[in-house]
Amino acid sequence: MNRLKNGLILFILISFLSLIAIMPVACLFKTVTGISCPACGMTRAFISILDFDFLEACYHNLLSIPLFLFLIYSAIMLLKDFIQNRFSYIPRVLQFLGQYSFIFILLLSISFIFNNIK
Repeated sequence: MNRLKNGLILFILISFLSLIAIMPVACLFKTVTGISCPACGMTRAFISILDFDFLEACYHNLLSIPLFLFLIYSAIMLLKDFIQNRFSYIPRVLQFLGQYSFIFILLLSISFIFNNIK
């Protein structure tokens, strides 16, 4: 059962990374409100990262490089859990996010402000 959970999560993560490289996505929040959300520009930033243009990625979204690295690390850890038939990475990530939620809210707020100033 652990292998199935890890495989499904890993498949979703890899599919997401593959889709952003080929498919343009419009921000629903910006379409409705007219202002940029904290994640606006993330697709363009990920494409810039894949092209090794890190300054352009930071311009599109400040959080793009840390988030991209986190997604790559998560894919590796999920693959490791999948091979070892364990389910330990996701509970650890959820616990970490719960403990440090204030920091993530602060980072999202900074990204929101930066996206609307530029």
